[in-house]
Amino acid sequence: MTIWNASKMTTLFYSDEPAAEDYPCVVKIDDHEIVIEYEDDGIVQYRGSNRGDGHFELHATGVEGKASLHMFPGSSIIEGSWIEDGYRGMWRIKLA
Repeated sequence: MTIWNASKMTTLFYSDEPAAEDYPCVVKIDDHEIVIEYEDDGIVQYRGSNRGDGHFELHATGVEGKASLHMFPGSSIIEGSWIEDGYRGMWRIKLA
C-alpha cells in the first residue's frame, strides 16, 4: 500500500460555506482500495474500492458520507465530489 502522509485537501462547498484550502489529510492506495483520512472533531475516514482505472467510489465511516474521486495515471492530483451529513461539494487532493 502506498501512503501519502502529507497530502493537502482543498474542499469546496455548494453552499455559502467558505472553501477549506490545504487541509492536511492522509491518502492510502493499493491495488484494491483507497482510504482518505482527515481530522474534523475526530478522524473521518473515507474508504472505497480501487477499480484500477483511476476512478474511486468511497463511503465514510463516522459520518454519513459518500464520495467519488478520479485521477489520471501518474498524476499527483485526485479530484471529485462528496456528500456528507447533508452538505455537498467538491474536493481536490494533492498527494504528498
